[in-house]
Amino acid sequence: MKITAITAQQKNKERYNIFVDENYLFSVDEAVLVKFQLKKNKSLTNEEIDEIVEADEIRKGLNRAIQFLARRVRSEKEVRDYLKKQEISEAHISTVIQKLADMNYLDDAEFAKLYIKTQMKTTTKGKGKIERELVEKGITRELITDTVPLYSEDLQLENATKEARKIARRGKKTSRKILTQKIVTDLLQKGYSIELSKKAAEVATMDLNEDSDEQILGEQLEKLIRKNKRLDPKKAKQKTIQSLMQKGFQYDTIQSYLVEHEIVFEEVEQD
Repeated sequence: MKITAITAQQKNKERYNIFVDENYLFSVDEAVLVKFQLKKNKSLTNEEIDEIVEADEIRKGLNRAIQFLARRVRSEKEVRDYLKKQEISEAHISTVIQKLADMNYLDDAEFAKLYIKTQMKTTTKGKGKIERELVEKGITRELITDTVPLYSEDLQLENATKEARKIARRGKKTSRKILTQKIVTDLLQKGYSIELSKKAAEVATMDLNEDSDEQILGEQLEKLIRKNKRLDPKKAKQKTIQSLMQKGFQYDTIQSYLVEHEIVFEEVEQD
């Protein structure tokens, strides 16, 4: 078989259409064209064509991987998953990965370091959550163990406290007990240890004292009394106390407040 024409593609000037015996046979990347010295009147065997097509598939995968990596640093697993979606064969993916590593485009150890540094500086995630994300990205436990110490205890506490204060601001109408529990729970979900979560919660709620809880109790009680005023006194009192307890106030505290402030539940006169 002899090459009778080679033309550049209109949409991609770096790819060329190869015609054999006046018929289109396949297209190749410019690098493959040069590597196999493809030119008009060159004869090709079936074995050579198979070799050229395979080399072009690898080149295609390499080009797509490099474009993918141009957006940001990626782990080997992320690149493999991307190439699978691009329908590059598993055998060719392995070759592309090796070429990327040889070209210093892929380095999971460096990726892990950069990822941890970025997350601890730009987010309030805990160490545990970052570790889980690295596992999902295909980073080995050994590499994770080597790199997570970059996230110091001091910085973890600083980030945990930032997150705890956000939660505290959103929970101004909640009792200190419930608010503390919510902060600890949320921080655990974000990957912080129980010790760090408790410390951060303590810092975030340190300005809350018994007077603050009493003020919140009074405000919530007033709202609930208005809300339940159409109910009979016994039911209104029961429902109000239940709602307050759900907000974290102790039964004895509620009863003491009602007695101290001489609050009674009365029938509302119907028109």
